[in-house]
Amino acid sequence: MRLSKKVFYWWLAILSLFAATLLCLQHDRVSLPGFLSYSIQALLFVISVYIVRHEPIRKNKFIFVNFAVLFAFSFLDHLYPFVGKGGEFFSNQPFLRFFLGEYIFFGAYFLFIAFAIIYLTVDVLFRDFHTYQKYAASIGIALTFFGFYYAPYFDDPKYLHHTADVLDYKTLATSYDEWVNEVGQAPTPETLADITEMYSWKDGIKTGLLFPEEKLVRANALYAYLPDNWPVLVFKPLYSDALRMAVVSIGFILLFFGYLYMKDPPQGAYIEKIMFLLLVFCSLEALHLWTAMKEVEWSASSSIWTVGLNVSNVVLALLAGAFSMRLRFITSVKGEFYEQELAIRPSTITRWRDSLDNLVVEKFFNRKLILGRMFVSPNRRQ
Repeated sequence: MRLSKKVFYWWLAILSLFAATLLCLQHDRVSLPGFLSYSIQALLFVISVYIVRHEPIRKNKFIFVNFAVLFAFSFLDHLYPFVGKGGEFFSNQPFLRFFLGEYIFFGAYFLFIAFAIIYLTVDVLFRDFHTYQKYAASIGIALTFFGFYYAPYFDDPKYLHHTADVLDYKTLATSYDEWVNEVGQAPTPETLADITEMYSWKDGIKTGLLFPEEKLVRANALYAYLPDNWPVLVFKPLYSDALRMAVVSIGFILLFFGYLYMKDPPQGAYIEKIMFLLLVFCSLEALHLWTAMKEVEWSASSSIWTVGLNVSNVVLALLAGAFSMRLRFITSVKGEFYEQELAIRPSTITRWRDSLDNLVVEKFFNRKLILGRMFVSPNRRQ
């Protein structure tokens, strides 16, 4: 059986499992963009596993092991609607889904994206390092950023409900509702500040009363979220920290391409295209997070995620195409020979160019000048 058919059949089996569980088990609402997102990532998981199995160069296997672990989050993503309130399992645990989102989909997921990208970058920068050294460096870098941004969530699992913005909102919302019930119309920010006793906070504990000027500043800052847009305030810090991890990933991808431009080290076929698509994907994730942070209305914030998922799904589909081309290449005779020669005697061969590379060369470059590796003089001593 051809390898591409095996990949397709495995993916079809996974999709059938997804569909069967959705039909047979009680679950919360699943959006079509969300289903497509984790379905494409499941395909990427299957392709990554096959790349690991057939990769001719041992050190390259670990690159795709990391990606396989990353895309395995698609299975957790599918399980998410089945747990907690409205789900088949642990329906009596109202905060379970909240914790899963906090620690898994905004914590571990962005940590593993950063780790997979950092490892690939370290692999290019320090080719002579042992695998365990690359892992130690990559894990250390990723966990340093992650620990710096996410430490509050491990000190207090309900940290998002104990931020100063959320606590001030609760205080203002109580006064807001009381005023509406008595007067019949919404109070102004100035009125709300006058009738509300507000506090300064540290680690969710009151530390003192606010002066009238400070109360007015806080009332003006939070007034747009009243009366029922509190979820935006709750998730705003989480979006911000996930955005920072996405920026870390973008930074290392740019370091990867900067090093490739300056040194042009030997690199496996399609790795650069995979990194470029990851750059687009991480940039889109950062944009979606930043836009959701700036939005005031919860319904609009949710719509942003839906639109963002649709756009990201296109990039994920392209990424699946790049992974598929890598798998097809390394399982061909010429691909296996190329990868082995690249690992042993990189100076004796020129860079592999696929149809997209040839199109770019034909349209934007002078073929006579590009005899060897891109941007490198063909007369340079190896």
